[in-house]
Formats: sequence, structure tokens, C-alpha cells
Amino acid sequence: MMLKDQLASYLRRMEAFNQWESEQPMAERAPAAILADLGFLLSWVSAEDRLRDPDPEKLGIQRMRALLTRVSPK
Repeated sequence: MMLKDQLASYLRRMEAFNQWESEQPMAERAPAAILADLGFLLSWVSAEDRLRDPDPEKLGIQRMRALLTRVSPK
């Protein structure tokens, strides 16, 4: 399968997913349940990893702000 065919297949699958997702009812969840889920996921991350900053110089934030200046009205 060529790259063009792979891309077309991927785009078809994404379109089918987006269509399916738009037809699904929004689940009503209590904020406490959402926070409990987030706490559970956070429990899988080691304390050492939670304390380590993966971007100490905040380069990602700097890039985002630089891009936003291009599209933001002055």
C-alpha cells in the first residue's frame, strides 16, 4: 500500500469516527466522578515522574505563544 492510499484510508476512518462520535449522546457525569477518574490515572504515574518537569525551559509554551502572535489581532 502506498503512502497516498494509507493517508486516504486514515482519512476515511477518521471521518467515520467523527460521524459516529457526533451521533453519540453526551454522557452526564458528576464532577466528583471526573476528578476520581483523573486521580486514578494520576496514581499510575510514579511520584518521581510527577515531580520531573519534562520541559524545564518551557520551550513548548514559548513556541505556542510565538504562533499565537501570528494569528492574534493586534
